[in-house]
Amino acid sequence: MFVVAAAMVLGGATPAAAGAPAQSVAPAGAPTSAASATTAPPPASFDETPVVVLPAGAAGRRAATAAGTIAADQPEGADRVRTAAVPVAGRQSLGVTWADPAVAVDVEVRTRTGTTWTDWVELGDEATTPDAGTAESARTLRGGTSSVWIGGADAVQLSFPASGTPDDVRLALVGTGPVETTAGTGGARTAAADDGSPDASTSDGTSAVIAAAVAGPPLYTRDQWGAAPQACAFDVASTLVAAVVHHTAGPNSYGSVAEAMAQIRNDQRYHQQARGWCDIGYNFLVDKWGNIYEGRAESSFKAVIGVHAGGFNTRTVGISMLGDYSSITPSASVQESVARLIAWRLSAYHRDPASTTSYTTLGGENSRYPAGTTIALPVVLGHRDVAFTACPGQLGYNTLGWLRARARQIIGASFVNPTPTVTSSVARGVPVDVQAGALGDLDWALSVTDARTGILVSRTTGSVPSGGIFVARWDGRGPGGVVGTGPYRLLLEATDRASGVPVVPYSLAVEVTGSQNPPTVAPVPLGSDLTFVPITPQRIADTRTSLTSLGPASRMDVPVTGVAGVPADAKAVALNVTAVHATSRTHLRAWPAGQAMPPSSVLNTDPGRTVAAHVVVGVGGEGKVSVYNDTGSIHVAVDVSGYYMASGGAGFHTLATPARLLDTRLSGPRLQSGGTRSVQVAGIAGVPSDASAVVVNITSVGAGAAGYLAAVPKGTTPTASTVNHRPAGDATNRATVALAGGALDVRDVGGSADAVVDLVGWYGPGPGAAFTPIEPVRAFDTRTAGGALGAGQTRDFAVGAAAGVPSGAVGVVINVTATQQTAWATYITAWSGDVARPATSDLNTGGGRDESNVAVVRPSSGGAIRVYNNLGSTHLVGDVFGYFR
Repeated sequence: MFVVAAAMVLGGATPAAAGAPAQSVAPAGAPTSAASATTAPPPASFDETPVVVLPAGAAGRRAATAAGTIAADQPEGADRVRTAAVPVAGRQSLGVTWADPAVAVDVEVRTRTGTTWTDWVELGDEATTPDAGTAESARTLRGGTSSVWIGGADAVQLSFPASGTPDDVRLALVGTGPVETTAGTGGARTAAADDGSPDASTSDGTSAVIAAAVAGPPLYTRDQWGAAPQACAFDVASTLVAAVVHHTAGPNSYGSVAEAMAQIRNDQRYHQQARGWCDIGYNFLVDKWGNIYEGRAESSFKAVIGVHAGGFNTRTVGISMLGDYSSITPSASVQESVARLIAWRLSAYHRDPASTTSYTTLGGENSRYPAGTTIALPVVLGHRDVAFTACPGQLGYNTLGWLRARARQIIGASFVNPTPTVTSSVARGVPVDVQAGALGDLDWALSVTDARTGILVSRTTGSVPSGGIFVARWDGRGPGGVVGTGPYRLLLEATDRASGVPVVPYSLAVEVTGSQNPPTVAPVPLGSDLTFVPITPQRIADTRTSLTSLGPASRMDVPVTGVAGVPADAKAVALNVTAVHATSRTHLRAWPAGQAMPPSSVLNTDPGRTVAAHVVVGVGGEGKVSVYNDTGSIHVAVDVSGYYMASGGAGFHTLATPARLLDTRLSGPRLQSGGTRSVQVAGIAGVPSDASAVVVNITSVGAGAAGYLAAVPKGTTPTASTVNHRPAGDATNRATVALAGGALDVRDVGGSADAVVDLVGWYGPGPGAAFTPIEPVRAFDTRTAGGALGAGQTRDFAVGAAAGVPSGAVGVVINVTATQQTAWATYITAWSGDVARPATSDLNTGGGRDESNVAVVRPSSGGAIRVYNNLGSTHLVGDVFGYFR
């Protein structure tokens, strides 16, 4: 009911309202839950009957009218026709609809109770329609009149002009069962949700509000008043900028909450079934005693787009007073409830009810302004301000000034209209400003955090007097300089200086974009025939704490010498590279700084996964190793577990076939968070007691939650991860681990998991092999040659010839990547074709994920390695980083 008709009481007489509050207070008695509410009434019933308008006196044609059709062919005055009496027993509301929403139809109605007919009353044309561009506007919609409450009438008649009425006119009748009309003007209501923030899954994400400044008022929920489910998914705006006040233009004579609920149920069914809308058009309704009713679904916590002011539905909240306020002033309780609704919903979006807003209309048949017109509107306005209507009635409209002042008083101290210079993304190093007004004297602070880690990036403070405007700026920097790419959250907070009470904070999500690539350092020759010195794993780089996340096509050069005990003359390092918080599917590459970037990757990941990879890589110019990210934004952590020297270290001894050192699935128990298992290595598979370090493959099996396994020298507290859990799945990583007393520890952090440890080789005294790093070379790629490996299939790859590995090499350091797997889970094993396949794996993968692991494989006498795939089919890529000889 959106257009004022004459004040009408159509139907039987109803008792006068009882006990309406007279004070300017919200209705009392709201419980904190719906448990005490009465049982929800049954849904409204709905019937539609076609109406055919015929010239007066066309009795013969009337007789030919199809059964079930109402004919309007009886003369009514000089130029109108009316229908015969239409029985409406059991129905409390009616409306008339037609096919074209853009057409206006002149309809009048009268009702009969017993033998007495009311006067004819015009049915106002409810010209409001869904806003253009919304999903609701694409539905099959019909034009129509307002829904009118007819109470206990037993028959109605309709009147139309004798000519010019469009085809496909229908009479809609809505009933809601017996209604108590004489008792109950309040009762059990539910406390409204006090979170006024837009929902992240449906809003456009440009800004989010933490909570409403004003607690939600008590209200009757949709369940309590008997709402039908929404008929379709409607749109949600990113914010609210204004409140539109309406009245339903129906009778003020309802005598109970039950009768008010019945009117709302009937209006909803009419809007859904007759007009084609998703739900009742209003976001909230208020009865004449000040009771509040939740209207359109989810309006209490989202900026749901209603159908209440065509062209102005988007980003506004529609509040309708139940009744006709053309000649009756809304009671103090009604006004207070409307003011509290306005304060509650608008405070969540930092609007000043007493100010104005700029609005660009979306048009609509009944709009005062054509689509695309930008106008200044009061933040609290009446429907008549934007449409050709008298709504919310003259005396209802006269209350708007008081509503604005009262809503502002309820809100108290607040930010007003915070406006950022960017809404979603900003280039690296570009400042972000938030301009806002102040209600009250405020001391404010702007905090910036990395949205992925929660680490504080920046904090700026200031103060502003009441009525003043201020600008809070983030310069795009953290303590160490310009921050890296990725998602950041700006939080503007303040405290009212007079009361010490915090105001509603404002939050803005910003994606910092761009690429970062430092100047290329001068290359240095790579060493050869190097020996190894193990160290306890130490973290040497972490973009989470340095606030330098890598963007797309971005590189960072990590100093690896002169840190963590690695000497300046180290020629290669054993690293563990961990990718965290990827925003897209991507891969990392690592190579000696200053060399040309290789095509090979060391790690593949995607959003939601934390992935680690062992890398043995030569030291480049300035003692650095380059790490490159391909797409999206990502955090990277780098840990070092040893280094290679021209002399003074230990040689490598590779096993002909890997030896299993631990499998908690067999030896138990499963590792719990914080649990440690010591693994004896010396004395197994020929490892001597004075071995300094081992190369092992660590597998996390069936993890119960996120976390990781860390392999460290026995008795050492881990400071870095070795392999990160994949909940309910398996994950693998190679590690070079120093020994203490001939043993190492495996510790679980986070979710519980089984652990499998396979020995690949060891470092120690004796005639061991020396390591020679090379610029990474792609040795094979089944996507371009050979095709995928099938289930149970093996294939030999000539890595020696492809990567220049000499014939005397006893081990090849190769990164094996699996991609396009068809099995949910499979494993890959790489070994020398000169011996039988070992009962161990080098890579656990599946599900189409891109995953990799480094392997140290003894080549066959012909310079090849043999690779096996267990289940499904998979493509494999091999990149060689060096060799032992």
